[in-house]
Amino acid sequence: MGTRHVQVVITKKGETKISQYGQWDGYPSGQGIDILNFLKNGNLRRYQENLEKIKPITKKQIKFVEQLEDWNKVYYFLSRDCGARIHTMIEWGAVPFVYIMSKKEADQNCAWFYTIDFSKNEFVSEKYKFKQTYKLDALPTNEEYLKIMEPEEE
Repeated sequence: MGTRHVQVVITKKGETKISQYGQWDGYPSGQGIDILNFLKNGNLRRYQENLEKIKPITKKQIKFVEQLEDWNKVYYFLSRDCGARIHTMIEWGAVPFVYIMSKKEADQNCAWFYTIDFSKNEFVSEKYKFKQTYKLDALPTNEEYLKIMEPEEE
């Protein structure tokens, strides 16, 4: 069973470059931790440089991708299976274009929302009305993150 989520990335200029749907493991202990680990260990300078180069997918590109039998292997970064791996792919320049999921579509279909916002220097994790914000230069440990995001029931 999947836990649907969306990952959003906003540039320093305030432009939404990524709004990626994910089908699987959308809980904080899944995608949340994966994103947190990327933010702590990835090369964010290179990531942001490559992020600026990404364009929204065009109708012509959509038609081309859809005709491929194994499109989700060739264009894995467009797949609902990609999850937080998209960030490493962006870091290494392997993502030329993305499908941007609309806010309305995300709100209707997703349980968890993860936002990397370079304009505010923040990583935000949220579900419905619960929202937790972390500064990129003061990220929590995995244990601290999960204690807040997935507290154990007593």
